[in-house]
Amino acid sequence: MQEYHFNAALAQRYGVDGAVFLHAMAFWVAKNKANGRHFHEGRYWTYNTRKALAELFPFWTQRQLERIVNNLRDAGAVLVGNFSEDKADRTLWYALSNDVLEAYGESADPISPNGEMHFTDPCDPFHQTGKCNKETVTNQLYIPPISPKGGQGGKKKRSPKSVPQWKPERFEKFWAYYPRHEDRVSAVREWDRLRPNDELIDAIARALLWQTKAEDWPAPYACRYLRNQRWLDEPPKPKGQAPRAPAQGLSGWHYEEIDGEKVLVVDEPGD
Repeated sequence: MQEYHFNAALAQRYGVDGAVFLHAMAFWVAKNKANGRHFHEGRYWTYNTRKALAELFPFWTQRQLERIVNNLRDAGAVLVGNFSEDKADRTLWYALSNDVLEAYGESADPISPNGEMHFTDPCDPFHQTGKCNKETVTNQLYIPPISPKGGQGGKKKRSPKSVPQWKPERFEKFWAYYPRHEDRVSAVREWDRLRPNDELIDAIARALLWQTKAEDWPAPYACRYLRNQRWLDEPPKPKGQAPRAPAQGLSGWHYEEIDGEKVLVVDEPGD
C-alpha cells in the first residue's frame, strides 16, 4: 500500500489535502532538479495528465483534485505555466512557490544543483563535487490541464529565449565565468544546439582556464565561441622559444633571427 505524507506547517496554511498534494509535487520537482530536467523561468517544473493524476491519488475524485489545485494556485502555493513543445498541447505545468520551497529547506535559485560539475571561481572553473545524477525519471507527477476561473482557457507560455533548455544550471556557470556578457540570447541558442555533455563541459572549462589568463586572447562573443568550438584552440607558445629542429637525416638547414624570433630555414639545393 502506497503511503502519503505532508508537511505540518503547510497543512496549517493550506489544509491537509493541499499539503499532501504539495508534498508529492515537492518530491517530483526535487527529482527534476537532480536530473536537470524541466527548468524554465528560473525554477524547476512538473506536469501530468488529469487521468494519471487521478490514478496517483485514488482517494480523490477528479473534481476534488481540480478544487485542490485551484485553491493552491489561488493561494500562491503553486505557479502555473505551459512549456510543451507541441503548440496544440495545452497541458499546464506547475512549480512550487518560494514559500513552499523554503518549507522543504530548498531554494528558488537552482543554478548550482548539488553533485554536478559546474564553473565556480576563476581559480577553478571546472570544480566537481561528486558524480552527476544519471537517473532517468520515467514516472513524473503531472498536473492536469485545469482551466483558470472565469472560463478562460490557459494561454501557452513559452520559455524565455534567454534560458536554455539543455543543462540550464551548467550554462549559468559558463555564462558567469565567460569574460564577455553580450548577446546572451544567441549564446543560449548555440548552447542548446551544441548540447554539451559533462565531458565536453569539462573540456570547455579547461580551455577557458588558460584562455582567460592569456594577455592577447581576443575573447569572442560567447555564441561564436560555442559555434566555432574555440575551446579546441591551442595555447600560444612562449615567446623566444626556438622552433623544433627537423627530423634526423635532413641536412642543409640553419636558424635565422627574424623580427626578434628564431626561425628555422631549410637551405635550397645548391646553396
